Amino acid sequence: MKFPWDKYEELPLKRRNTLQIFITNVCNLRCEGCFARNIMGSDREHISFEEYSSAVSKFLEKGGKQINILGGEPLLHPQIKDFIRQNKSQGIKTTIYTNGYFIDRFNASDFEGAKLRASLYCKSGKTKSAESLPRTDIPLDICYMVSRKTSLDELFDSARIIERDFKCDTFFISSIRELDNPRKEFFDDTEITMPVLEYKELVHNFLDRYDGDMEIHVSKRGVFESTKTLPDTKCRFANYFIGGKIIQCPYDVVNKKIQKDYQFETRNCQQNSTCLMSKIILKRK
Repeated sequence: MKFPWDKYEELPLKRRNTLQIFITNVCNLRCEGCFARNIMGSDREHISFEEYSSAVSKFLEKGGKQINILGGEPLLHPQIKDFIRQNKSQGIKTTIYTNGYFIDRFNASDFEGAKLRASLYCKSGKTKSAESLPRTDIPLDICYMVSRKTSLDELFDSARIIERDFKCDTFFISSIRELDNPRKEFFDDTEITMPVLEYKELVHNFLDRYDGDMEIHVSKRGVFESTKTLPDTKCRFANYFIGGKIIQCPYDVVNKKIQKDYQFETRNCQQNSTCLMSKIILKRK
């Protein structure tokens, strides 16, 4: 497939040891392909401030730099602002992954020191599409989750709406990889997953057509290569769930592969020769 290198330059990727903390089991949606759905709901609704602080302290002792706050829907946690303030006071880079439905309940100042990333998962253009996001002046990134039904027009139109109507300078393209298949295998396809080579072709066609100014982040998913950043074979992720459950790789969440502690830059990737969670960052020339 022809890649439009004449239109883009790749930016180097800054890797950080990252802890993803799932602060709530509560969500207003039950999206197909949610990789955390098998572990949600087994404990309390919300993480306490004390448990959150303890998890962060242990993470910092291990050389942690980045925290991703997830759920459930993290904006439904009553202490989300406290978590953001604490991370900022400790110099932690923070990204909040949200479905975007409750953004209009907040002000930009509530997210000072944090990045807000709203996910779109579109089935035939109607579910969580760009049109349904509340209009806000809060800066945010968009993560578009590609499914088997995603069309090029749908992906392109979402990017156009996001760039026109929101304070957005990053459009992140990823793909649902449904591990609830008989073999629990990343490369096996289900009714909702787009085969990885079709995903690659969709992204190539989008990049060829896109003429805006947003940075385009693309989840590598085992089919994209970087010209700027060497492959990373050592795991830099860990996931923390309410009640002290730690699962290293996000792809192990489906199998509930719980371990005792965080391990960064020691465990070889179990899924591929390089991290499938990695991405490439492209900017128009």
